[in-house]
Amino acid sequence: MQTKLSPEFKNTADGQQAEAILRKCVHCGFCTATCPTYQLLGDELDGPRGRIYLIKQVLEGEAPTRKTQLHLDRCLTCRNCETTCPSGVQYGHLVDIGRKLVDERVPRPASENALRWALKEGLPSPLFAPAMKLGQAVRGLLPEALQAKVPARQAAGAWPTRTHSRKMLMLAGCVQPAMMPNINAATARVLDAAGIQVVLAAKAGCCGAVKFHLNDQEGGKAEMRRNIDAWWPFVEAGVEAVVMNASGCGVTVKEYGYLLKNDAAYATKAARISELTRDLSELLPEIADSLRGQVSAKAGAVVFHPPCTLQHGQQLRGRC
Repeated sequence: MQTKLSPEFKNTADGQQAEAILRKCVHCGFCTATCPTYQLLGDELDGPRGRIYLIKQVLEGEAPTRKTQLHLDRCLTCRNCETTCPSGVQYGHLVDIGRKLVDERVPRPASENALRWALKEGLPSPLFAPAMKLGQAVRGLLPEALQAKVPARQAAGAWPTRTHSRKMLMLAGCVQPAMMPNINAATARVLDAAGIQVVLAAKAGCCGAVKFHLNDQEGGKAEMRRNIDAWWPFVEAGVEAVVMNASGCGVTVKEYGYLLKNDAAYATKAARISELTRDLSELLPEIADSLRGQVSAKAGAVVFHPPCTLQHGQQLRGRC
């Protein structure tokens, strides 16, 4: 796709990255066949190809409008289009740039700004866990719509206490320990059974995705740098991997190297963290033999569902 950047973007990192992505697009439209918002709404501007044109117009100097912002907001960033695209267009990275540029030029209503602020500051906050406990305590009294957003209290289960020579870092996450604590504990138990010790870095927190995708990109990058600082002593000590059991966090951490590539102080470390990051589903085939005889399967079918962030963001669809 031919692109002529306006002078304000020509020599910027965002402009150069966006131009490189845009030039790969041949506007074939294959992406529209797998885009959920296009399938639902039937509007070209609510599909990847249409959004790419909107972002291209902004980069070429056309003033974005509230309507531009709305079409970009409607994108789920499922990245299904990336799996479908024959040209390898990195749409997810492009839409991040587009949203940033549009938000800098189009003011949002106060109510939207308040909601987005509450999400980006509240979800990664240390106050989230006590707030969730309070919500769970009164869950039965909440309106049905709110009940659906507050899971019933879940027991975390035992955390393994054995020490192993093989060690892997794990990101606890920002909301998972409060909402579904057994996921982390179960992951640690499975790896322990395979002779791998899970290590949690005390100062690591949110992966950065919440703020980054709510267009506080600098706030998101600050959280990424904090995690790198927390993990780096363990990396230097020889941990084998940074294991992820939440695919949305995993796809973000795997992209630390890309997102921080222009940060002279963190680019090399970020790239190394991305290299070390592995989804739990990538590890299971390797440790399956170690688990034989230690896992008793329950009766009935076992189903594996790879979410969008796994099958399209990380390009992992399960392995046998």
